[in-house]
Amino acid sequence: MKSRWNLLYAAIATTLLLTACGTSPDEDTESNNGSTEVVENVEKDTVTGDKETDTEVDTNQENNLQNAELTESDEQGYAISVLPDYTLTSEEPGKDSLIPVNNESVFMRIETVTKENGTYDHLADNMIAVLEASGDGSAPIEVIDEKSIPIAEGIENAKALTIKAESSSITGIIFERDNMVVRLTIYDTPEEEYFEQFLRMSETIVAR
Repeated sequence: MKSRWNLLYAAIATTLLLTACGTSPDEDTESNNGSTEVVENVEKDTVTGDKETDTEVDTNQENNLQNAELTESDEQGYAISVLPDYTLTSEEPGKDSLIPVNNESVFMRIETVTKENGTYDHLADNMIAVLEASGDGSAPIEVIDEKSIPIAEGIENAKALTIKAESSSITGIIFERDNMVVRLTIYDTPEEEYFEQFLRMSETIVAR
């Protein structure tokens, strides 16, 4: 008789415990499965969003350069896609200028050097000195907006600095591609009217 009462008390205690928890093992499993599905969906959406952004950038670049002509430098070992309203000329050995035909006061200087140990750092330091000498005495500001830095496939270690002068905006850009270190100096209007086209063309510079 005593054992029957013990069994009855145990059954009542078990029922009360399950009621207090308010859930069952099956319900917990369903809840966890639902959470897992949500996390997986968020991760997939994030990756897809990044891919769509990259595709949009590539498409814009192709549209901007659809009429450009691949042009080889006379003095340096590279080629660049040049838009119809621009001309590529050699200033001196190791320096070319890309100039819009309707405004010769604006241009992008192009310098390429074979990549060796220390070459990148040397040109980067010299770029800062050139900008400081060309500006109003203030220190150059590093460009952090990715839309204003060359990002095409094959470009590595891209860095850009900018400074304002009295009648112009001057931007220095340096990056590595193929076996070259490429340094650009863009002398633009204060409103930077030509910067976007200079940047898109610079992304097409390749060794030849």
